[in-house]
Formats: sequence, C-alpha cells, structure tokens
Amino acid sequence: MSIKQDRYREYLKSGEWKITRSRKLKQSNFKCDGCGDYGGLMEVHHLNYDRIGMELLTDLASYCINCHKIAHSKIEPSEWNKYINSKIDKQPIVKSQKDLEFEAIINSI
Repeated sequence: MSIKQDRYREYLKSGEWKITRSRKLKQSNFKCDGCGDYGGLMEVHHLNYDRIGMELLTDLASYCINCHKIAHSKIEPSEWNKYINSKIDKQPIVKSQKDLEFEAIINSI
C-alpha cells in the first residue's frame, strides 16, 4: 500500500471526514444517488480525489451498499456517471455557503 493510500485510509477514520460524510448524507436526505432507494446503510463515495480533506459536497455521492460496490467496480468513471444520471431526479445540486467559501479558497490557491 502506498503512502497516499495510507493517508487516505487514516483520513476516512477522522472526525473531519465523519462530519463531511454526515453533511453529504443529510444533503441527500439519505437517498441513494445511484438507485434512488431510501433507508438502509448508506455510504459516501468520492467522485474525485482532487480535494481530499477539503471536499465540496458536489465531490461526493451518497450510495447504498450495492451501488457503492458498482461504483468501485466500474473501470471508466464516465460509465458510472451515465448510470447515475439515468437514475436520479434531474435536480441541480445547490452548493451551501460553506461550499462556496471553500471553493473560493481553493480557486485562489
């Protein structure tokens, strides 16, 4: 395992990640972004790894266990994005004020 992977695994155990994860699940109303089901054990998936530790909620997806497995089994991220777009309601994701502030900080670097 690489140093990057070790750091990522440690981050996923952090309180910071637990807060971010919780915010994403609340934003999605605990609804799977893949199949649209509610309830059950939900997981949060990184759609990209560009801002680890400073993720925007738009960098994440809420998935049930099955959809999360499917997301990780896809070779091409574009394949999974097509699947998501065909399954979810076509509502735009509204960025919170905090997301906009983080985005401004990231863009200024």
